[in-house]
Amino acid sequence: MNISHLLLCTALLAAPVCMAQDLTEPETEAPSAASQLPAPLAQKIAAGDFAGLQTELRSSLLKAGEQTKSEQKLLQDKQYRHLLDIHELLRVTGPDNVKAVFSKSPQDAAFIKAFLQDPAWMELYLGAGLIPENSPEGLQILSDIWKADGRSADFRDYQSLATGLASVFSTGPMAGKLKTNSANSNPVRRYQIFKKLHQENKLHPGFIKLRPWEMRFVVGHTWDDKSYEWSNEHVNLPWRRYTDACWAAPYTGNNFFGDTIQGPLFYVPWRDVNTSAENTQVIGGVCGGLSYFGTMAAQAHGIPAYPVGQPGHCAYAVRVKRGEWKGGFGGPDGGMHNHIFGGQAPTSYLLMENVFADNAKADQAYLWAAQARLDEAAGNKDKAIQAWGEALKQTPLHPFFRTELQRLLMEKEGMQPIDWYVYAKDALSHYKGNGFAAFDALKDVQNKFLMDIPSEDRIAWFRDLHETIATTPTSWAVKFQPVLDSQSAFLTNPQEKAAYLETVLSTHLKTGDGTNFGQALEWAVKTFVENGQADVFSNAFAKVAQQTGEAGASGKAPDPKKLKEAYGKAIYATEMARSIPAFQTLSKAAASFSDADTSANTVNAAIPQGWKLVPADGMVRCSTTCQWDSPWDHINLLRPCGGSQHTDKEANPNVIVELKNGVNLAGLVVTKRNGNEDRMKKMEVSTSTDGATWFPLAATENMPKEWVITAPEGTKAKWIKVEAKNAQPEFMHLRHILVYEK
Repeated sequence: MNISHLLLCTALLAAPVCMAQDLTEPETEAPSAASQLPAPLAQKIAAGDFAGLQTELRSSLLKAGEQTKSEQKLLQDKQYRHLLDIHELLRVTGPDNVKAVFSKSPQDAAFIKAFLQDPAWMELYLGAGLIPENSPEGLQILSDIWKADGRSADFRDYQSLATGLASVFSTGPMAGKLKTNSANSNPVRRYQIFKKLHQENKLHPGFIKLRPWEMRFVVGHTWDDKSYEWSNEHVNLPWRRYTDACWAAPYTGNNFFGDTIQGPLFYVPWRDVNTSAENTQVIGGVCGGLSYFGTMAAQAHGIPAYPVGQPGHCAYAVRVKRGEWKGGFGGPDGGMHNHIFGGQAPTSYLLMENVFADNAKADQAYLWAAQARLDEAAGNKDKAIQAWGEALKQTPLHPFFRTELQRLLMEKEGMQPIDWYVYAKDALSHYKGNGFAAFDALKDVQNKFLMDIPSEDRIAWFRDLHETIATTPTSWAVKFQPVLDSQSAFLTNPQEKAAYLETVLSTHLKTGDGTNFGQALEWAVKTFVENGQADVFSNAFAKVAQQTGEAGASGKAPDPKKLKEAYGKAIYATEMARSIPAFQTLSKAAASFSDADTSANTVNAAIPQGWKLVPADGMVRCSTTCQWDSPWDHINLLRPCGGSQHTDKEANPNVIVELKNGVNLAGLVVTKRNGNEDRMKKMEVSTSTDGATWFPLAATENMPKEWVITAPEGTKAKWIKVEAKNAQPEFMHLRHILVYEK
């Protein structure tokens, strides 16, 4: 050990260590805003010798670790923590890249010196989620912001803002688009805009408390910087109403000159005159433009938001508080345009909110991650594994950390299938409410043990995983099929497949909102029914049906009442899953429960000449169900014989018909069921070609028993919505929604 090493280690070990009562959860001091570095290290920084600095740091940190066996104690030491931060920064950025920033100008060199003396700021940077993926560019952005404002007395208050800008402009799904529009989107300018708006009290009160990972969802819009200023001044709503901000702009597909939104000329006449936000507010747009407008309106007031892609549609989401996102224009679910872990909402934002829920634990986890990488770089994989384990004690669901731990465990070898099984069971126990994240994290691990454990244990593992998934908020946007496909590949015989199907259906029938159950049914129809194994599906479903009430006696025929109830739940679940194939299959299977004579015609109204009835090969989706509903009769709403549906009490109950294919709409016949017909008076009918953007077709203040609606020439539709507009919550029950095409 040379003298500088001795001096450094002495300085490290002389610092007081705060002992915790429970060493598994040590009390951790917050990082210092500034910390004095040992002279040898400060000299290397001043000389721009960052490769030498990295070597010196690694050697010194490892020596300190040898002398103080407890890494937990070391991470409580302020100076050790500071040096570990610098080591991790050099690792993710690269010594040459740090030197490139340092050598750019005296001002950039001053930034690097200031940054390396500020462990609190470094930890904001290193813990911002995606920063390590492109640290060289992120570091340069921070330097540019610091050069513009770093010597201000209040700069520390805005370090999180600066770091969030460095994150979103350098790394992740928005970075490329922001770089493409760099003439109008500049991180320094955005920093100045947001600082000014905050000082003028024009932002949400919680803005200044946002961490860098949260700032990504405020400062990362791909529109021009001036749109933030314009939106802050011109689009002002109560904090929780920014989910409606999109409607401050008109929905239109053509501009004043007749140019279509689908073409390149829609905004061209005003492109260099106004901001993107103002152009959208004045000229309008369709779902994409309006959703980006709503996102900008929220972000311009310091509220996290993101746009989201959906099939044939664009929507957005606004964060109303930590952990809670609300949808605008049909959000928050779908493909997130801005994200950290994965890109599919709600799974992605649920995982993100869980990982970063506790600031102190997240900070501690990232420290342990830095320690793990130091240990691995030193060739000590056992200590690295222990450090990753400590990181995951703080944030058990962090996908990057768990991936690193599992990589090292696999490289280490020696673990037997039973060891992997125990590991997977323990890991799974942390994922309640984040079941899809559990599947993603453990799908490679389960390959290590599934074929080496008994069949009953395989089914038990699948059941545990599905019970975790069943606790997870989900939606139509979260695709369940990959889970089912992956697991079914491990099933070795028909009996095991039947047991698996029964386990899946039973678990999701009992838990959740029906979406997973509906998708499981769709998968089962495709996997079994359409492949000549309808008996496997029917038998499994019959067993599940027996579980909907009191347990039936083993071996007896299914109780018709329970089977009917199960089919009702199953059909409604297919509606929530928006699966036409599953809806059709189960409706046919449950046809015996309907009293309808499908050959009859119960419509008395005259049908205009030339109207052609659209076949009942689509689906019906009711806004709610209740004890008086008959889901097995929903399909008959599309047939002249008439069917039956019954919502719960709602202010605006509705029934949506989704056709198998879009049509040139001729008209509709909507009729009421017999009895309590006065419940349905003020009614509206609208159409859609994308399932999200609705256009009014007809309205009435007092719906007749049989309502014949003629569509205007040129009306195209794939979805038709019949909706009641009640002053007070009320039921809705219809008999027909007959759709006619030309």
